[in-house]
Amino acid sequence: MKNKMFNKIKFDNLKKINSKINLISKHNIKIENIKDRKESLNILKNFLKKHKKNLTKLINLEAHKTINESENEFDYALEFVNYSISTISDYKFEKKSSKSRKILYKSSGSVFAITPYNDPLAGMMRKIAPSIAAGSTIIMKTSFNCIYLCKYIDKHLPTKLKKIIQFVFIKSRKLIDKIVQNKQIKLITFTGSTEVGLKLNDIKTKHLQKKILELGGINYAAIFDDKNLSNVIDEIITRKIKAAGQACSSINKLFVSNKIRKKFEKIVKEKVSMITCGSVRKKSEPDFGPVISNSHYNFLKKLQKKSLKKGYLICKSNSRNDAKNLFPLNLIKTSFNDEIFDNFETFGPLLGVSYFNENIKVLKKISKSDYSLVCYLFTKNQKIIDASKNLNLGSIGINTTKIQSPGSPTGGNNLSGIGREGGIWGFEEFLTTVNYVIKK
Repeated sequence: MKNKMFNKIKFDNLKKINSKINLISKHNIKIENIKDRKESLNILKNFLKKHKKNLTKLINLEAHKTINESENEFDYALEFVNYSISTISDYKFEKKSSKSRKILYKSSGSVFAITPYNDPLAGMMRKIAPSIAAGSTIIMKTSFNCIYLCKYIDKHLPTKLKKIIQFVFIKSRKLIDKIVQNKQIKLITFTGSTEVGLKLNDIKTKHLQKKILELGGINYAAIFDDKNLSNVIDEIITRKIKAAGQACSSINKLFVSNKIRKKFEKIVKEKVSMITCGSVRKKSEPDFGPVISNSHYNFLKKLQKKSLKKGYLICKSNSRNDAKNLFPLNLIKTSFNDEIFDNFETFGPLLGVSYFNENIKVLKKISKSDYSLVCYLFTKNQKIIDASKNLNLGSIGINTTKIQSPGSPTGGNNLSGIGREGGIWGFEEFLTTVNYVIKK
């Protein structure tokens, strides 16, 4: 059904795309002053609130999230707009550094933003809001998996916002290259896989651009002792089934101390047995819904099959079997160094579990990862907590997985990206400076 509807979508050709880029480029000047930026952000805020019901439903239908999770995403999206309004209310766009010198903070120019399907609305707002706050117009390209949400926003967006925000609907990936190569695009912001991020970074242009790349992560978590173990397991499961495991901050592999192995397995089996995946279109909602597509489901099945050849299933959640692409939460025992969970971002409800004896080996393994996005460490050991500050990661959660907020910087290092989103750090990614000196 989705494919039939997808075929009816009218996609943009290069001529249409260029006209959209020309349109927003002409209106950069319209949001150069702070008053216009605030007005635009407040219009965006009111637009979202007015259309909350329909936007939430579209998240539910296209991203396969439960209504509750869809509503939470809407609230999170709105927080990014509110944060941007608050930021420019207090931000000093002119900072005096000496009697004759000022540093001016200005827009970097028009932005090309690419967002994924897993948090469709929040993913858009975390790029659109700071872009407007910085004084930049924006071209937005989203995943075809949430194309009706984007079409809805594009159709109902207030006239004033259409001059500074334009959606492009692209079927051919070659057109993405053309947008990147357009000299009017000064900044690229992308959230998605490392593979695609590297390809974006390699597109040849005849002009220079700034890039903010929030890429994939083979994220580790480690439980070193039994401090609040039941609550810790709750947090790990909740983080793993968010968006059916399709989140860049999801846990790929969990290390558990051998000292608490029996206790861990007893608790986790009980908790996972109470979790159910199922259709998100029924009144009685499951804990999480299907993965995004049949191809992704098959990808997870292949990883599951390979991991079970050398490991074994610790436990598995329930499935109502009332929708396509339902993949229950699987916890699979694996080795400390393995071929699956150390090398493939599962991006789904498939979790590797490895037991360890030496704390230092776990920290060394985490520190050597090429995917330095986020890790979660659960312990009462102060030495481990102190040592974690030296890990080369974009985010570190100690005794919590709740690391994200609109006011906090997110993003990774190495193959997990460059630049930051969120907070004042994410806002300033959209700015450039002018060294302004007056001799009296």
